[in-house]
Amino acid sequence: MRWLICIDDTDNEDSIGTGKLARQLGASLQERRLVSGEISVTRHQLLVHPDIPYTSHNSSACIEAQSAEERDTLLDAARDYLKQHEHPGANPGLCVVAADAVPPALVAIGRAAQREVLDLNAFDEQIHEMDLALWCSGTTGQGRIGACSGVALRSTGEDGRFIGLRGIRDLEGRLSVAEICDRSGVVAVRTEDGEFLDADVMIDTGDWVRPTLIGRRPVLLVRDDGGRWVPAARRSKDD
Repeated sequence: MRWLICIDDTDNEDSIGTGKLARQLGASLQERRLVSGEISVTRHQLLVHPDIPYTSHNSSACIEAQSAEERDTLLDAARDYLKQHEHPGANPGLCVVAADAVPPALVAIGRAAQREVLDLNAFDEQIHEMDLALWCSGTTGQGRIGACSGVALRSTGEDGRFIGLRGIRDLEGRLSVAEICDRSGVVAVRTEDGEFLDADVMIDTGDWVRPTLIGRRPVLLVRDDGGRWVPAARRSKDD
């Protein structure tokens, strides 16, 4: 079964960041053989607003992985890992849901979290009847909003940037589309206008390739930078 495991608000100014922690959590689950095969991690941007506590960019990070384990086993393992790496002042949240069982109402909440400030009490009431495996900690447990929202957004197949995917962190220099796809989990390279580039087109990677989740596939978006193709996404601490 495919599972979505999302974390949020797990850091402070001195920590490694939610994105890196999610990648390390995924690696830990692999090492413990709780998940099998390749995993991927996506970063999901939520609303940045003065009324929302966040460290840098208010993003959550969602792991997708195959596992034969029960949901509560995955939740317990991820929770224990986060508790071991919890930072002072953090309000971490964790959500585990089967990839094909994300409630449509949760997707609506995830979309809302990208547009508006959500009230914690109202949020808790909305998810009360949903079949979610959820854990949170800290003074407020604020991270539960981001964790649930990240699961929801990842489930749409149309939101998020891959920060953990086979081979993307080893791509350097100037590479053809074919080389990028052969050496990583990227399946295609597309311009921001929607044009898919041919296999022999060269991309100046800038040593930073972070594909976008489009049509449930990792697609690298590129832009024209003075006659050369470069990744369209901007670097982020969370990546």
